[in-house]
Amino acid sequence: MADLEAVLADVSYLMAMEKSKSTPAARASKKIILPESSIRSVMQKYLEERDELTFDKIFNQKIGFLLFKDFCLNEIDEAVPQLKFYEEIKDYEKLDSEEERLCRSRQIYDGYIMKELLSCSHVRSTWDTNQHSITNSPKMLSSLREEAFSKKAVDHVQTHLAKKQSAAPLVLSFFLSLYLSSSFFFLSFISDKFTRFCQWKNVELNIHLTMNDFSVHRIIGRGGFGEVYGCRKADTGKMYAMKCLDKKRIKMKQGETLALNERIMLSLVSTGDCPFIVCMTYAFHTPDKLCFILDLMNGGDLHYHLSQHGVFSEKEMRFYAAEIILGLEHMHNRFVVYRDLKPANILLDEHGHVRISDLGLACDFSKKKPHASVGTHGYMAPEVLQKGTAYDSSADWFSLGCMLFKLLRGHSPFRQHKTKDKHEIDRMTLTMNVELPDSFSVELKGLLEGLLQRDVVKRLGCLGRGRCFVHSPFFFLSNTYPPPPPSSSSPLLQYSPPLIPPRGEVNAADAFDIGSFDEEDTKGIKLLDSDQELYKNFPLVISERWQQEVAETVYEAVNSDTDKNEARKRAKNKQLGHEEDYALGKDCIMHGYMLKLGNPFLTQWQRRYFYLFPNRVEWRGEGESRQNLLTMEQIVTVEETQIKDKKCILLRIKGGKQVVLQCESDPEFVQWKKELTEAFTEAQKLLRRAPKVIGKGRAGGVELSKPPLTHHNSNGL
Repeated sequence: MADLEAVLADVSYLMAMEKSKSTPAARASKKIILPESSIRSVMQKYLEERDELTFDKIFNQKIGFLLFKDFCLNEIDEAVPQLKFYEEIKDYEKLDSEEERLCRSRQIYDGYIMKELLSCSHVRSTWDTNQHSITNSPKMLSSLREEAFSKKAVDHVQTHLAKKQSAAPLVLSFFLSLYLSSSFFFLSFISDKFTRFCQWKNVELNIHLTMNDFSVHRIIGRGGFGEVYGCRKADTGKMYAMKCLDKKRIKMKQGETLALNERIMLSLVSTGDCPFIVCMTYAFHTPDKLCFILDLMNGGDLHYHLSQHGVFSEKEMRFYAAEIILGLEHMHNRFVVYRDLKPANILLDEHGHVRISDLGLACDFSKKKPHASVGTHGYMAPEVLQKGTAYDSSADWFSLGCMLFKLLRGHSPFRQHKTKDKHEIDRMTLTMNVELPDSFSVELKGLLEGLLQRDVVKRLGCLGRGRCFVHSPFFFLSNTYPPPPPSSSSPLLQYSPPLIPPRGEVNAADAFDIGSFDEEDTKGIKLLDSDQELYKNFPLVISERWQQEVAETVYEAVNSDTDKNEARKRAKNKQLGHEEDYALGKDCIMHGYMLKLGNPFLTQWQRRYFYLFPNRVEWRGEGESRQNLLTMEQIVTVEETQIKDKKCILLRIKGGKQVVLQCESDPEFVQWKKELTEAFTEAQKLLRRAPKVIGKGRAGGVELSKPPLTHHNSNGL
């Protein structure tokens, strides 16, 4: 029976893997539903206040770029060579050979930059035509510059080309300046594409994950605090690894700091394009678990393959070393030292490429260098073993030398006789000079001798020399690996790995071999409110990774479904989708849907469309023409309350009445509460001054509590 359960678990897991590679409709068991287009009013204010509506911020997001590209290609008549220019730049950045980069640099310069220089008078005249409308647009367009191009960028490119050198970052900055000098971004900002961007951002900023958002399959590993499972995200169908840490076990072992540190380190390294680290996309927690959603690596680890395959050749080791070095460099650029580099922590994906995993011992050294002796004996650097000695990323390069030696010889250089005496291993690390076999090539000896230097100043990889030796002749000899085509974010991904895991297999031990924790160990451990308070900021969504996941899976399908639904609603009721028209030409601060607690007993939520003005709040039901109105003078306080674990806005009204409002997403709640509070505060200041001002001009008072039922214009109080 146990064998049958193991087989069924493997079959379920493999079927989920195959399903994740099929069409978007087959991937997802849930659907992403975008909010109504009216969400734009709230989201525009929300993003603008956080300085998220600049060209750079929107364009550099995956969904922002896709929508802007769609707008440029399909909604304007003028040709957009900048998009082609951008794609050429991205291809150029993937080139590995300096000769190829220089050749492509000249092609890009002649085809785009020189062409733009010759037509700069046309660009300037276009700018003059559009300058007035752009100047009067919101502050997020303040980044548009008068110059059609950056003279500094052009001069720099010309200088480098004359010296037969290339300069990718400044070419890219020139491209951005071309975009910023045009009115395309302004036009897209006032188009439906920007509305769609706001809809997607609202979904992203309102993600609250639970176990119900994943289909959890077989166990694929186990650690000190919990297990790792293969899982599939329900709304996109993408496969992930779910690392679940038991809160009781963490408390029992006093590992709270380690668990929280791993989440922080993963958040630091999971941004940017690095295919050589097991990155995190989400983090969330349940009453008894901490969950990390990580890249799924189903090819086993190097320790396992070393035991099955035997030692690796120089050529094979060279491949793994190059990818690991690029992963380390990605961490070090973010001031993270890994501190636990060993074959067991290097995982293979289904194609055979490797990634660094398990950042439980990683540390941020941006503000203070660590000095704790942590890691695995036989891989720890001398400065790590010397208690009280501060160190930084230097420790990882020594560990790399130890690990590469093991891949070649089957053991650590300081564990030659398979001794398990940790003190002896540490003593040898601090004192012994490693003797390298004569069978090693001269280049390999130079690499290992440089990495295993006890003196940090002399150690290879330190002092900013990480990437340089990846591109040295030792790693990329023309007769060993042919130059890769520039069709990937990393050229290394185009090489054929030395070892490709078998397809159609789980490549992990059976669930019964992996084992499980004894529940009796934590039977007496109780989680208190103070324990849960430690994890209140644990949930996290890595924006760029979520957008990439959506773009690869259901982006087109969700956009298509949303377009159809919006068209259907407008055809059914011509007022739907045009609620914002009522706010046009008025001093409406913000508008959008909220839930209002209604009926005589205040027990039923009613969906209403709200308009906030400086002196009043108006609302109406869907399809209704009659407006309900509440003046700022009638409001006593604006408060935050909670009803059934939902945050709500409470408006206390004169006479003991109240209005309770609930928003449909977190950004809406934050923005509505802020804007209502500010409008109420400003109105109260005006009301306190109003009687004095009015009393001087006319006898008697003005009844502000009886405004007209409908307002076509609002001129303040």
